[in-house]
Amino acid sequence: MQVSFIIVNYNTGNILKECIESVFKFEKETDFEIIIVDNNSTDDSRKIIEKVFVQKENIKTIFLNEKISFSASNNMGFGLSSGEYILIMNPDIIFTEPLLKKLTEDFKNDKDLGAVSPLLIGIDGNFQRAYFQRYPTLMQFILFYSILGGIFQNNKNLVNKYQENGDIDIRSNKIEKTVQIPCAFFFTRRKIFEDAGKMDDSYFLFFEDVNLSYQINKKHKLGVDTSLRVTHLGGSSFKTSDDYWLYGRFIIGMINFFRNNYGSGKTFILRTMAVINSNIIISTENVKKLFGKKDDYRFRKHEFFLNELKKSNL
Repeated sequence: MQVSFIIVNYNTGNILKECIESVFKFEKETDFEIIIVDNNSTDDSRKIIEKVFVQKENIKTIFLNEKISFSASNNMGFGLSSGEYILIMNPDIIFTEPLLKKLTEDFKNDKDLGAVSPLLIGIDGNFQRAYFQRYPTLMQFILFYSILGGIFQNNKNLVNKYQENGDIDIRSNKIEKTVQIPCAFFFTRRKIFEDAGKMDDSYFLFFEDVNLSYQINKKHKLGVDTSLRVTHLGGSSFKTSDDYWLYGRFIIGMINFFRNNYGSGKTFILRTMAVINSNIIISTENVKKLFGKKDDYRFRKHEFFLNELKKSNL
């Protein structure tokens, strides 16, 4: 078995079905195995998985009785895998062409390569550049995640310098260098994944892929193979009508990344800035409430962050 897919599913049974069917459509069954880790879904995911995939010899399933972190779920799936190559993949990825042969060839042709991804193409047909980020910095927080974010988020020069990798030439038809690959589609060698410490389960939802990229990037380069593409539906596990908690989880993940990689000094500065920023926004919304203009979503977003930060050990 050459490639082991690890797919963590949470309440995306129908999309998962489409995802796996697309893999079988374009890849030889003898070349891969799929490990599905269902993270205690509350929809009909288990029924779909058992009905559609249980008869496939190269599909293994794990059904968790409690929800655990995305990192821990992937590590659990890795424990069942046997492939020389590991593909961590979200259930909202749809294959539109064969990929595995070319991806494995990328590693054989470049001994310095540590991980690679195809182009992620959204349902609008455009490259999802925002998934290929720069590593987080204090300036990134100030410019894009603080109260000042609305001012700078449309400045292409600042976005390219501090947030997204705007240097990826999607028309080059070769491997373009990047410093970070999302776990929507993260293809690497088994040994490289193990040497990087696998996925750090101190991250519950966000920044686990940033950390994995960072650890691998210490010894290897990361790339985007622009000759390949997949469709990425994007964010299918989230309820966009009630996602106020995402900001808090994201910033907590950023603080955790700073703690694990940048030292206590920078971590303290980021934490302090984030707390001050959220307190300012909450105070502003309370004042606006007097005039009937309070933004409840914005208030809940920052209130949630502060409450979750208190519960954490960061």
